[in-house]
Amino acid sequence: YYADVIGASDLEIGIIFSAYPIVQLLTLMPVGALSDRYGRKPFILLGLVTLVISTVAFAISVNVPQLILTRGLQGLAASCTMTAGLALISEGAPPDKMGGTLGIATASQGAGIMAGPLFGGSLAEVGGYNFPFLVAAALTLAILSLTVIALRGYRPQCPGRVECGRTDWGEVLRERTVFAIVLIVVIWAIGIGILEPAYPLHMSENFGATASMIGAFFTAMSIPNVLSPPFFGRLSDRIGRKMLVVVAALLFAVLFSILSMMDSFTLLLLVGTLLGLTSGMLWAPSLSLTIESISRRVGKGSDGIATGIYNSAWAIGLAGGPFIFGLLVDPIGLIPISLAYSVIAAAVAIASIWLITESRD
Repeated sequence: YYADVIGASDLEIGIIFSAYPIVQLLTLMPVGALSDRYGRKPFILLGLVTLVISTVAFAISVNVPQLILTRGLQGLAASCTMTAGLALISEGAPPDKMGGTLGIATASQGAGIMAGPLFGGSLAEVGGYNFPFLVAAALTLAILSLTVIALRGYRPQCPGRVECGRTDWGEVLRERTVFAIVLIVVIWAIGIGILEPAYPLHMSENFGATASMIGAFFTAMSIPNVLSPPFFGRLSDRIGRKMLVVVAALLFAVLFSILSMMDSFTLLLLVGTLLGLTSGMLWAPSLSLTIESISRRVGKGSDGIATGIYNSAWAIGLAGGPFIFGLLVDPIGLIPISLAYSVIAAAVAIASIWLITESRD
């Protein structure tokens, strides 16, 4: 569509789709810090309003600059809703139920990511290219209306919001647990970023995979990744987060290399499913641990900067994975890339045993 109708070059198409993650990465931490200072509600509502407007504008854009601008605005909207939304959920959850609560939130996020391409393709077949965006905008408008009602009586948890929102970045960066979790999340996201471009090609070359087989592989990974976070979040509330984070990071590192060595599509599906399960095992415990560690170090009211840091780490890794794969796949191949990745990821997971500290108060 972008090439045939808009007349975009390959480079311009790349810029259009890069605008979203670039703007998101640049705004996640500032939005988190601002939501600590001024409250979650303004940024959640700003994000939803921006998403409605930018999605409609993207659908009706007729040239490349318009597409780049509106896609960038969608990235800003995502920063506002993701960062302030997760912070609102975490500060409203009882401390002994934070993992389970955030597990439900991350599972919902994963379900939406899965549902988008599935229903988007069907809607495009029914109503044309613009139709999925207009439906998405209408749904977002309905969610905005419900959110306004739900947050009508919202009051910030921290009464001195301006003061409690003044995050000391030096204090945050000196927290060893935060440093360890950021490393784990960046490397985990790099792995996911490598999988997405690598395995369609790998399956096609080695198993003669069709589009439906490739879809089945990623679905097998996605389902446990979406369904398991509430369970592992609740489990981390009961037995602690550190052990689950370390074990999940180690399992992901080992399974990543094993996946590249599978000699049948059935085994590939099995290992991919286990890889998705370990991702689900990481989500809620690692996010909860980040929020709790920053709160202990900086003080109450810092959930926004915690979710901003966490999501930024994820975005950096997810952007870096495809770049690493593209740079190294021709010189050394997928299996050596996977082995090198696993060694680094396992080393970080093992080091986190000493870096991560956890309070069970």
